[in-house]
Amino acid sequence: MAALLLNFEARSERFGADAPFRDRGAPNRGRKRRRSPLSAAEEAETARAGRGGARPPRQRFALNSLGDAGIARQVPEFHSLKFDDAPSTPRQRQIALVILLAGVVCMGMGQTIVFAVLPPLAREIGMGDLQVLTIFMLSALFWVLIGPLWGRQSDIFGRRPFIVIGLTGFAVSMTAFATVLHLGMEGALAGAVLYALLLGARMIYGVIGCATPGAAQAYIADRTPPERRTAGMSAFSAAFGIGAMVGPAFAGAVVAIDPLAPLYAVAAAAACSVVAVWFFLPERTPPKERPRPPRLSPIDRRIRHLLVYGLATGVAMSIPIQFIAFYLIDRLGLPSKDALQLVGIALSAAAMASLFSQLVLVQRFNLPPATLMRVGPLLICAGHIIVAISTDLGPLVFGMLLSGLGGGMIGPGYVGAASLSVTADEQGSAAGLSNAAGASGFIFAPFIGTFFYSIAPSALFIATSMICAACAAFAFLEKGFERLAPTPLAVEPEPEPGHDTPI
Repeated sequence: MAALLLNFEARSERFGADAPFRDRGAPNRGRKRRRSPLSAAEEAETARAGRGGARPPRQRFALNSLGDAGIARQVPEFHSLKFDDAPSTPRQRQIALVILLAGVVCMGMGQTIVFAVLPPLAREIGMGDLQVLTIFMLSALFWVLIGPLWGRQSDIFGRRPFIVIGLTGFAVSMTAFATVLHLGMEGALAGAVLYALLLGARMIYGVIGCATPGAAQAYIADRTPPERRTAGMSAFSAAFGIGAMVGPAFAGAVVAIDPLAPLYAVAAAAACSVVAVWFFLPERTPPKERPRPPRLSPIDRRIRHLLVYGLATGVAMSIPIQFIAFYLIDRLGLPSKDALQLVGIALSAAAMASLFSQLVLVQRFNLPPATLMRVGPLLICAGHIIVAISTDLGPLVFGMLLSGLGGGMIGPGYVGAASLSVTADEQGSAAGLSNAAGASGFIFAPFIGTFFYSIAPSALFIATSMICAACAAFAFLEKGFERLAPTPLAVEPEPEPGHDTPI
């Protein structure tokens, strides 16, 4: 986490992306700022004050969050949200990133903990495999439908409120989910009632929890220039990957205390993140004065091919996550009680490789979206073929590791490409649609996976390898990806050492 924060901070420190009155466009440097006209109420106030009376404060002008040169919009006073122009130190900016990404880590942990814990426990309490998969599916369905709406609202009202809303929904969902499972294990709930309550608890995450990713990614996009946008998006993905890596290992260690202890622990951590984000995450530029942001359609020609790519790769990546516990139990002949720890090993290996991709390959080498979108599916294809032919744990874990390495490239690739394809005012909508495209894989995965799993467990991974091969071919043939290499912005000179700049 420290390496991620230092790397991202060092590369974005010189861009005070949402700083009021800061114009990074070279042609406008030195241009005198316009002053806003007084409203009628302010003129009357000044007149009543008489000669020598203090003039009411003027409303501020703020530049577009990505520094569009020469374009200023009037900013209304939002007293319910705390916006200010006070400069911030590099340490304050680093703390802000720690706070934001810590909440994302919690969500990553919760995601993989549920995938590792639920399938074995569900078989113990008499739930069918298809019931477990539909719980994942319905949560993803609401994530897809509601996520873009939250993203558009963050374009209007700011990013922080929706980061808080999503983390709160996540904490409530995890607590309710663990409580219902506990009642099911005690025999107090069973059958349709147990299934319905688990669905309801998980849908809280799908409806409310999806507010955080889009707002968090837009928060980062607001603070990174176009030539660093892909690396900025990978900071979010890397934080989620840290949680996804730690989650199964943490669950395997804590499950000895109680099978549900990991769920309660990650819910408590998310609750702490809610408090930290609300009180300490700065957002210094208020929303721009407009009734609604431009509506970004999923069939917009700029991003529709990216969303199709995200959907296809999302299916290929979500099928192993949803089926790996069942695959280990059936393929290796393991009892349900022993499968939980081995599932943790396999998922942790994939998450660790994904994290390496995001921290080293994407951030350190600043690979363009086209490269990530071409190489990533090929690595997943190779990994899934190894899993399909493996009958021992070692090769299977290595195949999952290759799969994670490719998956860590795909996410920042198409999300960064979508961000570069739209305007500054559409960043929240683009982030919401991109997340929705990837999450859509969890909707279709149960149906596709069940069909192939019924043929043979190994057929499942052969099918996903073919999907990834098709996605790689599409990325190589689509020439539009080459145009996504951003042009560097004209920026202000590097500030003097110790000079404070707004976040």
